Amino acid sequence: MYQTIFVNQCGYLPHMTKHCTIVSDAPVSFRLVKAGGLRVFKGLAHKRIENEASKETVYIGDFSAVTEPGLYYIETDTGIESDFFTIAPDVYDAVMQKAMKFFYLQRCGCELSKEQAGLFSHPACHTKLATIFSDAQSAPFDVSGGWHDAGDYGRYIVPAAMAVAQLLLAYEENPDFFSKYQNPLGNTMPDFLYEVKYELDWMLKLQRTDGTVYHKASPASFCGLIMPQDEKEDIFVSPISYAATADFAAVLALSARFYESYDADFSARLKDAAKRAYASLSSLDSSLMYQNPEGLSTGGYGDPDGEDELYWAAAELYKAFGDVRYKEDFEALASKKVLHGYGWMNVGSFGNLAYLSCTYPVDETLVSKIKESMLALAEKKLAILEADGYETALRPKDYIWGSNLSACNFGLHLLDAKNLTGDEKFQTAAAQQLHYLLGRNPMGISYVSGIGTRSMSHPHHRPSAFLGTAMPGMLSGGPCFWRADAPAKAVLREDTPPAKCYVDMLGSYSTNEVTIYWNSAFLMLLGRLC
Repeated sequence: MYQTIFVNQCGYLPHMTKHCTIVSDAPVSFRLVKAGGLRVFKGLAHKRIENEASKETVYIGDFSAVTEPGLYYIETDTGIESDFFTIAPDVYDAVMQKAMKFFYLQRCGCELSKEQAGLFSHPACHTKLATIFSDAQSAPFDVSGGWHDAGDYGRYIVPAAMAVAQLLLAYEENPDFFSKYQNPLGNTMPDFLYEVKYELDWMLKLQRTDGTVYHKASPASFCGLIMPQDEKEDIFVSPISYAATADFAAVLALSARFYESYDADFSARLKDAAKRAYASLSSLDSSLMYQNPEGLSTGGYGDPDGEDELYWAAAELYKAFGDVRYKEDFEALASKKVLHGYGWMNVGSFGNLAYLSCTYPVDETLVSKIKESMLALAEKKLAILEADGYETALRPKDYIWGSNLSACNFGLHLLDAKNLTGDEKFQTAAAQQLHYLLGRNPMGISYVSGIGTRSMSHPHHRPSAFLGTAMPGMLSGGPCFWRADAPAKAVLREDTPPAKCYVDMLGSYSTNEVTIYWNSAFLMLLGRLC
């Protein structure tokens, strides 16, 4: 009888629902074994699921009754053993530390010391003054700083806004957990907030005097597999965009409150910049998608619809300032349609959170409508995961580029429902998305580098490629049924099930790249579960 056992390779908090998935053609008896050989629990995996996304017959086992801290593994009567995993109250502390340290290691424009960055230390990079692309007469100006966006060294406002928002909202909801993050740099504020400020400082540099915001800063094209300080090409800022300007306004309004007690002047700068960016939106076309000018080929992050960006911005500025014009803008959009999304292209959920938590007057009928829509979305995700053998809310068609981001964000929608209702079923379901990412998936891999027995090891990430070792704490993009790159096409058959369309290879950018906004989504999910 063929069997394979899949668990969260990192582990579980003692109180969590704890499930394993076993590939088998019949129900399976299993035992939970403590390191050293003591068998502490016996169970039967009897819930059968024909798993569409992985084309397998699987059974789900439940060992939630075991809460005693320790190191464990699961074994079956036929001698199959799972990976080791830990049960402990602090089981996710190291995961958080590594996933958050990733942002420091992605810093651009400053030296990363050997003491703080270890193998990934390097001198300051990308410090050239930038010019506006296609405008040879533009005066050079400073755009140094911020985080490298992904496996490349570009810096882009749209995904930066999403990353900052998710990190700060995660911190706000669970400050005790994220205050454990340590990266001592002589800070005058919590290390976590200090790291996010580094990105905000850079974002401020991309705002024009008229309030609008340049879309990105990067060389004209992607470089080879080199360290960041070795990319010597000229740096350009791209044209302004509606999405960048609206996202900028939203996230700076959101951020201001976090820094008021630590740096009042900085908080005031954020507020002023947010207001000016919002005011400038009236001069831009929300339906005009950003597209790279000819000759510029780095990440585009084009969004064909700016309505959700305005939705988010209006809600955040109303929450921050109480001005009725922001309220009217948001309510006009939300009355027409409640928007959702925690991704860079769909940001409606950020707007919903802002409006629902606003201390200024709100429309209670609209509040009810938003809550109902949020709950309906969560129930849809719940129904999907209940029919999945790994209890992920991903459908076969959801295994696209960045599917692991979707798993994170589906978990956030479920947690929104938990916060609205108090119903633990949503919390339990959201936790299954975390377990999926950390090993309970059809690939049997932890998609976070450096976490688990078999973790992602060959990311599409330039420093990792150059140094020959994966930077720890990075969330891989995950399975993508498109087979969009050469390694995926070479390794994966055309009939490979969607959930198995993953290649842990450097060249597989469609399945194994990393980004700041995948890590931020992962940390927001993690923080809300701890």
